[in-house]
Amino acid sequence: MSSNQAAWLIKADTPLQVGDAPMPNAGPNEIVIRNHAVAINPLDTHMQKSGIFVQQWPAIFGCDVAGEVHQVGVGAGDRFKKGDRVIG
Repeated sequence: MSSNQAAWLIKADTPLQVGDAPMPNAGPNEIVIRNHAVAINPLDTHMQKSGIFVQQWPAIFGCDVAGEVHQVGVGAGDRFKKGDRVIG
């Protein structure tokens, strides 16, 4: 079993807290990426400060990623396979 961590925002205008997070499973037409690098972009910092666009608290932050495909969901296999290097 793999461990997983994430940058959590507990509430608006607070520092991010890195901590354990559940390991996601790829749904239909989805992939799970094992991150090698993540970034917090300017929109993420605006969301952190104001809480705008956050639909549920606590929230996991960071959408910019580089890594490799860890799991491939049904329907995503014609485009991705486990071990592919990806960015998003």
